[in-house]
Order: sequence, then C-alpha cells, then structure tokens
Amino acid sequence: MKHTKGSGLSRRGFLTQTAAVGVASAIASPALSSGNRKLRYIAFINRDTVWGKPYDFLAAEVDRLSGGELEIEYVGGSDVIGGFDAPEAIANGVFDISHSANAYFAGAMPASIALASGDATLDELKASGAIEAYSDLLMQQRGVMLLGNPLSGVGYVFQVRGEPADISYFKGKKIRSIPLYDPILEALGAIPVTTSPAEAYTAMERGVVDGLGWPDIGLLDFKFYEQAKFVMLPDFYQLRTASLINPNAFNSLPEELQAVLLEASASADAMGAKWAKEKRDAEHEEMEAEGVEFVTLPEDQADSFVKLTEEKLWGNIAANSPDDAARLRPLFDGA
Repeated sequence: MKHTKGSGLSRRGFLTQTAAVGVASAIASPALSSGNRKLRYIAFINRDTVWGKPYDFLAAEVDRLSGGELEIEYVGGSDVIGGFDAPEAIANGVFDISHSANAYFAGAMPASIALASGDATLDELKASGAIEAYSDLLMQQRGVMLLGNPLSGVGYVFQVRGEPADISYFKGKKIRSIPLYDPILEALGAIPVTTSPAEAYTAMERGVVDGLGWPDIGLLDFKFYEQAKFVMLPDFYQLRTASLINPNAFNSLPEELQAVLLEASASADAMGAKWAKEKRDAEHEEMEAEGVEFVTLPEDQADSFVKLTEEKLWGNIAANSPDDAARLRPLFDGA
C-alpha cells in the first residue's frame, strides 16, 4: 500500500526519442542552429505554488542542454487562463507548453484520468507501454503531444473538517472535487462540488464544502489547514501531472532542439518526482505543527477504500470510453 491533430513526428517516434534521450547529448552544442527560440509555457495554477516548480526544472534543463538556443518562457498560470481551458489553448496554439492536471482534459478525453491509476513509477509505465498508449490517445483526442510527467511519486488525499476515523464520515458531506474524485465520493455517499483550485479555499471558508480532494502535495499553499484539520489516509492513486506541447510548436524546432527538449523534459521529470516526495514529507511536518491530524482508516476499510478508488476510476473510463479502457487498463495494471 502506498504511503502516504497535427502532422510530423508520430506518437511512437516521439516516445522513442524520449527513451533515447542520450542521443541529444551527442547532438547538442556546436550542431545547434543559431538564434534564440522560445516556447511559451503556462501552468494550471500560479507559479508561487508547488505547481509552478516544474517550470523551474524544465527551463533550467533546457537552457543547460541547449546552451541558450532554446528558452522556455513562463507566460502565467490561472491568472492568465483557467486550468480547465489550458489544454484547448495548447491544442489551438495559443500557448506552446502547459503543465496540466490529467483530470483537467477529461471532458474531451475521458481516459485522461487513467494517468492516475496504480502506484507504478514512470519508468515502469513506460516499460509496460502504458505511457505510449496514453500519449497516442492524447494526440488523437486532444490534438496535443505528451512531453512528460513533471510531478509524480505522491498520492491523493481527502482533507476534511471532521475526523474521518471511519469511512462513513463522508456520507452526506459536500466535498470539493474534480472528475478524478467524483465516482469515489458518490460511492461514499458524499456530494461532489466542482471548483477551480483557486476557489477551493473560499468554498471551504464559506461552508460550501466540508472538505476537499487534493494531491498529497501543495496543501499548504492554500492554507487549507485553517479550515480543515484532518487528512484521511491511506492516500490513493498516483499524482502524475502532464506537460502538454502543441505538435506544430514541437515540429517547428530543428531536430537538434527537439532532441534537447526531450532530454531536458526527461531530466526535469526525474527532478520533479524526487522533489515532490521530499516536499510532501516536509509539508506533513508543517501541517502537523499547524494542528492537522493524519487519520488512518482501520486496516480492513483502508484496503477496501484503495480497491474502491481503482475500480471507480476504471469504471468511469469504461462507461465513457470503453475501447480506451480496454486498451489502457491491462497496461497500467501490468506496470
């Protein structure tokens, strides 16, 4: 149990290059074309939160590996465009790259939430073919390429006002939600309430919701502990955010810079996974200092809860996109 539409490079070719990132090192520097190029980057929440950190990793790695020939330019976060609207903006070329939560593009790609399934590492998902299949569906259904997974390695939790010593706590409670959590909450008898991340604290403060679902990182950014003093364990799913890139923006780069971008993204993803785990542990200590209690369900309920979350995730995908569920689930389960 865990602790806590474009032309050009094919999806298979894109992922093959990602796996062979070492090629980029041999190509880099003198072979790079002259002239600075920029890719415009947006985050789904503002930069002063944990969700802005992956930009720093990616921008630094791109600068290092390209020798300054390629720049990732931060344009903004939810102050510029809502997180739910960002994937469409990437597909339409309004921006070039976005850091996005997988559930935020579930409207056009119901199977997007599959990225949260299980607790396998990114390397294990790549080896099983899960990431390649997911990326292929993303291109087909959203018209964007999967550049990487900048944050991973931690789960999701529910933070609530009352002590969730028993799973029955959720019956009748209103919980801030996104499509990823909706089926779980409904199965627990709770009432999902959808808000943007920026509105979550206000919803808690005004009593619109009794708690919220959130990745087990970034809970401190919005000071949810001021409204909700309990976090239920075990965590569930796996946080795997997505870097989406417009295929035309990628294909417009010289091949040398394409290779650099792929290598930089893979490197930044590894940094992000390590950082996320360390950040989670540090946040837990700070939250406990603020009076937050981490409450673990009884063992039998904990096991049932984790199984419930997986079944509800895949049940949701199967109900909305059965062919995609049949294609993806064996790959995620086998990772």
